[in-house]
Amino acid sequence: MNGASPVLIGFLVAAAAILVVMAAIARTTIEPPETQAVVTSAGYQLRKGWLWALAAAAVVALAISLPSFPYGKSATLTGQHFTVIASQYSFELPPVVPAGKNIVFDVTSKDVNHGFGIYDERGHLIAQVQAMPDYVNHLPLRFSVKGHYVVRCLEYCGIAHAAMQGAFEVR
Repeated sequence: MNGASPVLIGFLVAAAAILVVMAAIARTTIEPPETQAVVTSAGYQLRKGWLWALAAAAVVALAISLPSFPYGKSATLTGQHFTVIASQYSFELPPVVPAGKNIVFDVTSKDVNHGFGIYDERGHLIAQVQAMPDYVNHLPLRFSVKGHYVVRCLEYCGIAHAAMQGAFEVR
């Protein structure tokens, strides 16, 4: 095997390991079959072990990720506030918002529920919140990139929903 690539060597080792496992499985079929009671009992014991292992893994994953959850934490609402009013089929937006400063969009609706989604110049969604009648949602942001941003409705609000959009500049 002079000059054999690492991929070939890895493949041969994996193939040999698979052959050993298959031979071991084949060897167990030589013995007479076990009764259903023995197989069922062993299966339930194995299933119980897997249940406890998966439950322990889920608890560990939850304990590790829980501090990162945003729920229950209030957003910082410091900064300049801009009122946004959605209505069928338009947005009342500020024409310009400042770059590099904390701002808060105070988003509401005049009529039905709307989605308020902000897209950057590449078409990527960077923030979103619901616009609901008789309720104000606060969307704190800090724009670090100057440019033209498009706002689109993200919730079906009527027949002209697909055309509902607005825009503002970040300077």
